[in-house]
Amino acid sequence: MAADGHSGGRGRVRVGLVVVHGVGETEPGYCVNAVLDTLAATRPGYSVSPANEYNRMPEPEAGNPPPVFPVIRRGAAHNSGIEIEAVELHWADLTEGQPGRVNTLLQLFRVIFESHHLVDAMLDRSRDATSWILRKLLWVAGWLIRGPSAALTIVTSAICTLFLFEPAALTADAMDVRSQVLIVTGAIFIGSLYVFYRISRTQEYSWYDTVFWLGISALAVFALTYNNSLLGLLKHVPELEIGPQRLAAPQALNCVDGASNAACYINGLYKVIIWGWRFWGGLMVFATFLLGIAWVRSRITRDRSRLGTLSTSIAILIMQFMLWTTVVVSVIYPMLNRAETITTFKEARPVIQRAVEAHQLDPDSAIVKLVQVPNIELDWIGRFKFIYASAAFTVLMMILAAILLIEIRQFKARRGLSDLEQTARNMPRLLFNPVLVGLLIFAFLVVFALVFIQPYLDRNQMFVTLRGYILPVAAVVALTLPFFFGRRVANVANFARDLIDHHYQPRQETAAYFIPSVFRMRHRRLRRERIQSRLNLVLEHFVQNQSYDGVIFLAHSQGSVVVYDFLRDNGPNYTRLGDAAPALLTFGSPLGSIYQKYFHEYAASKSVPLGIASKLKCWINLYRVDDYIGGRISPPPGLRVDNHVMATGGHTGYWSEPDVAEALDAILTGKVADATKPPPLPPPPMTPSAPYAVRDMRKV
Repeated sequence: MAADGHSGGRGRVRVGLVVVHGVGETEPGYCVNAVLDTLAATRPGYSVSPANEYNRMPEPEAGNPPPVFPVIRRGAAHNSGIEIEAVELHWADLTEGQPGRVNTLLQLFRVIFESHHLVDAMLDRSRDATSWILRKLLWVAGWLIRGPSAALTIVTSAICTLFLFEPAALTADAMDVRSQVLIVTGAIFIGSLYVFYRISRTQEYSWYDTVFWLGISALAVFALTYNNSLLGLLKHVPELEIGPQRLAAPQALNCVDGASNAACYINGLYKVIIWGWRFWGGLMVFATFLLGIAWVRSRITRDRSRLGTLSTSIAILIMQFMLWTTVVVSVIYPMLNRAETITTFKEARPVIQRAVEAHQLDPDSAIVKLVQVPNIELDWIGRFKFIYASAAFTVLMMILAAILLIEIRQFKARRGLSDLEQTARNMPRLLFNPVLVGLLIFAFLVVFALVFIQPYLDRNQMFVTLRGYILPVAAVVALTLPFFFGRRVANVANFARDLIDHHYQPRQETAAYFIPSVFRMRHRRLRRERIQSRLNLVLEHFVQNQSYDGVIFLAHSQGSVVVYDFLRDNGPNYTRLGDAAPALLTFGSPLGSIYQKYFHEYAASKSVPLGIASKLKCWINLYRVDDYIGGRISPPPGLRVDNHVMATGGHTGYWSEPDVAEALDAILTGKVADATKPPPLPPPPMTPSAPYAVRDMRKV
């Protein structure tokens, strides 16, 4: 096989194959080797070169020294005179998580923490007033979770942990409470500056907002404490108790003028956090109210096209809050237990103090030190643990519902193998399922209502008993969740990360407005651009100057979106293809099932640009009947997409499927119709000469 220039044989036709992977099977070289080996093993007349060529290419404008990525090449041929030269684009290192259940949990947490980028991409700001208001509302709600709320929770939990676990004699003998607060907040501020510097250097912005606001919160608490203003401000924070009757008022604390009682800091700061949760919940209730208005409007107009994006965007923010609460409170759960335990010692404090005064107890005895603890109020501890239990149970409920839905899909797929087309159309969705979305929104409304009416329910002994059982069970659930995360959940998390990376823009991070270097590029899609730059680099080095008679893109999952963006944005003259007309073979593609349905940029109603409409010779889309990501692609105006349903097998393993090899063979031998022409009534006749069919792909 000639690697460069034209092949020398008379009547030879040279075709370039560009292979782009998606979720799963991301080992460099696997995709190109699997598809060519399967083509040679299942289709007559093909032979494959015995070895492939491994290249490493530097990535421009991505660091100093620039990172490198692998490019795999391999050749094949058909006895009719077709020469195939395949090249594989690898980009998994940009989004792939580390193996292991704990890493899967962290990857999922990272996905949820950046999910506000999906909300912005879902809601078309120019559509109507409801979408515009909801988009702004959810942006503020997402910022509160990952910004001030997360930062203040970290700062307050660090202060509280110090006071609860430090030696009892430290405050009295070595350092007062105010000085300890200054040291803790100062250390957090310095640490946040270092982490923020590392984030800016590596351009890893997953924790950008949280670290930025962590520095702001630590500096604010430090400054207010230094000026003896914090306790005076916290004194004005309203009490949390709401109900027909209040519990016995806690012992009054002197929390002004720089008092040394640690409980003043702990109780006041945590009340601020819980009031922030209430404000966030109010925003989400108003967002749900807007969703109800949209639902009523859809009943009147009979247009439900917008309900999916509106409800899913709200559900994404709710899941973000639930997962954040579950993970954070799981970390500070020992502190909450410690706080709840030592508060019970307050009852014994007067008795022990009288015994010390009567010289019945040694002042340095262990039992005396045991009651030298902060005078913490129980109210906020119960609120924290209750919200935590509710969030943990909601996450568990969603996981169980997803598992049940997977089993239902598998059952329907096995029962419907005789009519794959009909079975695929009636298959319930797994991602963005309307039932799961509605269940999540309903669960949140119930939890938010219980936060307010809990004091009323405290008079009911049955509720108190039930809550006593729920809290420890919720703790076990949160601690054991990582052990249930296997490969399937990891694939879903990786795909969700791909979705977020594709729509990521720095302008969604509020911290970007404070950093000029990021502010200048905040309208760019940095992660999408980086993957596209790799594709452009591969095409320029291995395709552009090869004078191929045709170029065929083979793309799985998110890789199909990468290829579609290239074809959409670079026509009508595809100079990086040597001006050859492209063909497209996708499998397990989310373009139709997710992108066209939820992201207005890819709506099927939008006409495709002239470039792709006039040049794309054919587009075949394959998807399995039980694929929870890939599905049917609705052809945009001006294009034709040949959708074909395959048997069961899930979302991965397409590259070694005989059906994929058969579809590739059909494109190579000219047995498919032109994608730019309407489908003919009778099936197209077999092309008598394969070389002429492929040569037809090149514009003359």
